[in-house]
This record gives sequence, structure tokens and C-alpha cells, in this order.
Amino acid sequence: MAFYRTGKFFAMEHFNITPDVLVFGKAMTNGLNPLAGLWAREALINPKVFPPGSTHSTFSSNPLDTAVALEAIQMMAEKDYESMVMEKGAYLLEGLKELQRRYRIIGDVDGLGLALRVEICREDGYTPDKAMTDRLLEEGMKAELTTNGKQYGLILDIGGYHKNVITLAPSLEITRPEMDLAITLLDLLFARVTRSAA
Repeated sequence: MAFYRTGKFFAMEHFNITPDVLVFGKAMTNGLNPLAGLWAREALINPKVFPPGSTHSTFSSNPLDTAVALEAIQMMAEKDYESMVMEKGAYLLEGLKELQRRYRIIGDVDGLGLALRVEICREDGYTPDKAMTDRLLEEGMKAELTTNGKQYGLILDIGGYHKNVITLAPSLEITRPEMDLAITLLDLLFARVTRSAA
């Protein structure tokens, strides 16, 4: 992960990793244009061994994509995303941990910055529960969660090896009221599904 999703420009910076080769993309243009990049130690891409033009791709050197990426990265440099994302991530993670304390179907809750995850398990807190995850997904899609006089649906991003992990990767510009709403909607969803399962 990169571009401040975890609070650092590259997630590997949290772990003091220095790679030999790094492939990156996706968020580099903030989703506006598809673009990926490659960085490597100079010994691996030495210009004397690989002079300009020595490799070829029909989809390389797209000036529009690179201009968009440059602008997106310059815009990222205008804000202190490193501390902002870490602060927001800690706030959202604490809300998720509060839900974990209240609902036995929530196993592991963790993440870094605004790349968070909630594992759905049986009541032992360990055994993956895909069936419960599917129920959460279906209930959220019904758009019947009501708070402050408004009705909401909740689309969950499900992943993990057992398809029992809710992943949260919101906009880096998410606000506290939006995070509070997300926790409230998850709370309503968990309450509804655990009640119906009892």
C-alpha cells in the first residue's frame, strides 16, 4: 500500500524495509487514470545495462497518466497526510474496537492508518464465520438502517481467505462525523444480525 493509505507514503516505511524492487500504482492518480510504476535499486536498472529505449511496451509512456500522477502527488504534498491519516485511523479503529467489545461475533480488529479490518467469527472469537458475514452483507444491502431520522444501506467490502473479513479503506479526507456515522451503521447492523441469529 502506498500514498498515505497507512499513514506513510509507502506502507513499508512503518517497518524500515528497503526493497530491491518496488511496484506501485492504483492510488498514484487518485483513481482518475490507470497507472503503475516501478522503482529498483540502480544496480538492477543500471542505465549502462538498460539504456533508454532498451525495453518496450505498447502501453508505456502515457503523458496524460503521468501528468495526473504528478498533480495528485503534488496535492498530497500540500497536506500533512502522515499525521492526519494516523489520527483518523486511530479514531476509527477505537470505534471498531468498541464494537468488538460489544459483539462476540467480532474476532480480530486491526489495521494501520486508514487500512482497517474487522474479522467476523463464531462466538469463540476465532473460528471464521462466512455465513454470518454473508448475513451482514445481505442486511446492509437492504438499506433499512435508521439513524437520526434517515435510512441508510451499508455496502461492505468483504475479503480474507475465508471471506469473513470486512475491510475499511475510506477516503483519506473522511471526517469525524462520517466515521461516527460508519460506526453507528455498523453497530445497527451487528445488533440486527445478532438479534435475528439468537
